[in-house]
Amino acid sequence: MFIKKITKKDRKGNNAYIYYRLVHSYKVGTKNRQQTILNLGKLEGLPKEKHKQLADRIESILSGVQLFPFSLDDQIENLAQGFAKKIIKKGFFPVKKKSREISKDIPTDYQEVDINSIEQVESRSIGGEWLTKQAFDKIGFANIFSQIGMSSNEIGVALMLLASKIIHPSSELETQRWIEENSGLGELYNLEDNHPVTRYRLYKAATAIYKNKEQIEGYIYNSVQNLFSKRSKIVIYDLTNMHFAGRMLMSKKAKFGRSKQKRNDKRLVGLALAIDGLGFVRYSKIYNGNVSEPATFSLMLDDVISQVSYTKAEKPVVVMDAGISTEENLDYIKQCGFDYVCVSRIIPKNYTNINTQGTLLTDNRNNQIEVRKVKVEGYDDYFVCIKSAQKELKELSISDKITERFEQSMNYLKEGLNKPRRLKKIVPVHEKVGRIKKQFSKVSKLYKITYKEDSTKGVVTDIKWELQKQKQIPAGQYFIRYSRQNLNEKQIWDTYNMTREVEATFKCLKTDLNVRPIYHQKDKYIEPHIFLSILAYQIINYIRQKLKEKKLNYSWTTINQKMLAMQCSLQSIKKSDGSMIYMKLCTKPNAELKSIFNALQFKNRPYVRKIKVVTQQSK
Repeated sequence: MFIKKITKKDRKGNNAYIYYRLVHSYKVGTKNRQQTILNLGKLEGLPKEKHKQLADRIESILSGVQLFPFSLDDQIENLAQGFAKKIIKKGFFPVKKKSREISKDIPTDYQEVDINSIEQVESRSIGGEWLTKQAFDKIGFANIFSQIGMSSNEIGVALMLLASKIIHPSSELETQRWIEENSGLGELYNLEDNHPVTRYRLYKAATAIYKNKEQIEGYIYNSVQNLFSKRSKIVIYDLTNMHFAGRMLMSKKAKFGRSKQKRNDKRLVGLALAIDGLGFVRYSKIYNGNVSEPATFSLMLDDVISQVSYTKAEKPVVVMDAGISTEENLDYIKQCGFDYVCVSRIIPKNYTNINTQGTLLTDNRNNQIEVRKVKVEGYDDYFVCIKSAQKELKELSISDKITERFEQSMNYLKEGLNKPRRLKKIVPVHEKVGRIKKQFSKVSKLYKITYKEDSTKGVVTDIKWELQKQKQIPAGQYFIRYSRQNLNEKQIWDTYNMTREVEATFKCLKTDLNVRPIYHQKDKYIEPHIFLSILAYQIINYIRQKLKEKKLNYSWTTINQKMLAMQCSLQSIKKSDGSMIYMKLCTKPNAELKSIFNALQFKNRPYVRKIKVVTQQSK
């Protein structure tokens, strides 16, 4: 096969158009003939000298003969795979070029079969399952499960449960159904026939894993730590909460509290995480739903210190958001000999610029910001003032909208004082104003609201509101507080930005792993459910960090969807002698899957085919 250039002109003959065809050459007697296999379009971006490689690669895919002892670039591979799919759909297959075959001869096995008897008995997903299994092997999950006393069958069930949390997060009952009907996990974890995967064994595995939480968490973190170099000594701490689906009357941890998802109608459970600079969890703890963020910090830091040994030079920098950076917590960090970087809870009124000119940097969206060190009176630590023009525009826009909605609500209430069937009574009007102030709390605190009342009728006759004060801090400006004097502006900014890692962690847990809402009703199942999701996140983060090293920045949802392209299937074929051939096939990975497996240094597929011949029994 070769690629042929075609030039065509429009009807008037003014403009020429060039496109390419894939052509198959063959002989009829002594004459050469050509047949167009596929129109390839303009092939924009592909140099002409690579056309032959593209044609040969398409032929290689269709004929099943390896023509290249070396790997081709991604552009040719992706084009070849796409064009080959179109040709297969058309149903035209060119003749093999056996004389050009470079690879070793593949053993052949010819059988006389009834082609009309071919049936695909079942098909299951195996791409995500194979990816996670190799990640388990790399980190050593089977080893740690063996150390806590699990048998080989129990280890298999535990790994299948963990894989399902990563690929198909759901309840144990749904996990059992998915493994039995849709997943190829059974192909990878060969359990004994008397040890099937049931929801009761899944519950038991989850409970056994959680009983050894500290040992497993420490082992996994240390194992992952050894797989990455140049790890920064950073501890990023934050607390979130997750809501439940039911009334949760049998749970002691489920409490009403301030929900970060605005689900104040549901009971909550709190989750505290300490992660490092690459997003790996080094500490986790589950709290009651009404716990406050600052109160959990000292316990977390004590646990981190007890679990991880540091030399004096290696003690980490603790990075926090404003919700946790109370004066008591900052003092406690100093007592432990650690440094910190956090968003300042205080708004400095009297400060002086240390540098005459600020440092210009860019944020994560490439917007320019000004970073300037300042000295605040009455404080021994240090501050950095951050000014962002883009943030200022956003804050002003949001503030204008909230102010407009606040005033619209107040005007509507005021207009109703003179209309029938609207609020006029003193108590209901005051209650309504209180609800408006709560709804628009960001701007309502800047206003002074006064009432004119008719006490004889018990009604409000007029309402006035005046802007009394401006915001204490200009829009687009905030302060970062830090304890290590020798840090420059860029180091402080880069360290603070690591708080985005914990935000990404919580997003992965809540979105990709569906950790909320929680459907379990008892604490003995709630806590293992959350901890399994944290272990699942560790695997996901390991995979994503390895891919980032190769410039493949995919979300886990995207990776999981790509892996669905790889399936394992069971096919049956009837032979001429009456016996049946049962063939298990594993999909050949496409170019995208190959790039992921190669970046992780994983094998591309668990097997190619497995064949079993079953002799038909005579009646």
